[in-house]
Amino acid sequence: MIKKPPSNKLSRVIAALQDAGGEVYEVGGPVRDELMGRTVKDHDYLVRHLAVKQIQKLLEPFGTVTLIGRSFGVVKFTPHGEKSATVDIALPRKELSTGEGHRDFEVDFDPELAVEDDLGRRDFTINAMARELKSGKIIDPFDGQKDLKNKVLRQVFPDAFKEDPLRLMRAVQFAARLNLSIEEKTWEAMREHAPLIETVSKERIAEELGKLMTAEKPSLGLELMRGCGLLTHVIPELEAITGIGQDKQPGEDVFDHTMRVLDATRSDSAIKHAGNLDLMFAALLHDVGKSKTKRYHEPSERVVFFGHQIVSKRMARRWMERNRISTLGVNLDTVGKLIEHHMFETKAYFTDKAIRRFIAKVSPELIFLLMDLRLADNRGGKHP
Repeated sequence: MIKKPPSNKLSRVIAALQDAGGEVYEVGGPVRDELMGRTVKDHDYLVRHLAVKQIQKLLEPFGTVTLIGRSFGVVKFTPHGEKSATVDIALPRKELSTGEGHRDFEVDFDPELAVEDDLGRRDFTINAMARELKSGKIIDPFDGQKDLKNKVLRQVFPDAFKEDPLRLMRAVQFAARLNLSIEEKTWEAMREHAPLIETVSKERIAEELGKLMTAEKPSLGLELMRGCGLLTHVIPELEAITGIGQDKQPGEDVFDHTMRVLDATRSDSAIKHAGNLDLMFAALLHDVGKSKTKRYHEPSERVVFFGHQIVSKRMARRWMERNRISTLGVNLDTVGKLIEHHMFETKAYFTDKAIRRFIAKVSPELIFLLMDLRLADNRGGKHP
């Protein structure tokens, strides 16, 4: 079955490229999502047999054309009157790693390069597929369809993470969002190359964390990060609460509790603002201060964390600033206030005046987010 392009204007653009002798392919994530029955939101195209100047000339009557990339082998195209429909149209290319980091590449664009060679530079087999738009044929040189069917995430080539360490974070969020298991050699490579994540810009890592937060259970990705060694480089504050026991659930530590709270803020039906990023980052970081405040309390004969919410607020702020989390649209002040007050209680004997004072202190705008965080914290406790 031939895949229908996303709009009439893009259909005309694709037809113009084909009429001029170009082979047009949809590539990567859109092909994967279509095969999974998921909504295809973004489109990426690959064009063979046409030079980039030819593509630019053919596209200009239909919309705005911008050349991007060091060697101008990628065209960003926005149809007239459709600002939200911007797509990337690229020539096939090979990439040669020249160092550690996602920008350390020599790029060779070649309109005559086989599409299989272009797919060979991609990260995972499920993203290394293309659909030729005229025939509808799927090009799948690395058995991505088989891996999709078996729910497996597999690197395309052994040095995938070494050449671009950002793929470590991409592996984590793909596995969590798409409910995939990571193939053994891919997992071994992740563990080996985890320290290379330090070479990646904070903004790019934040972007992948934002995608992870859209998973139904973000905890799956964070547990993978802990298992392969990424967590200690990306969120060491969470690594530090691993192994700290508390009186919540038998056998669980503070990290386990935090994961259950985070998942609740993402998808628990009782949480009114489930999926709100301010709420989710507050859940993620609400107990990081317990690594600094852990004490044994003789009178009660138990471990306590007095004042951890204040320490957690400060630690969360520093981590969010350091890791450019505001680039996701997260309000750092809101997250801090939610963490600071997440231990609040109301008792039957509290007066209306006292409750109104507390609401004013938190702010009426945030009080329902705070209630959601308190409820999520309860979900991660002894009696959810």
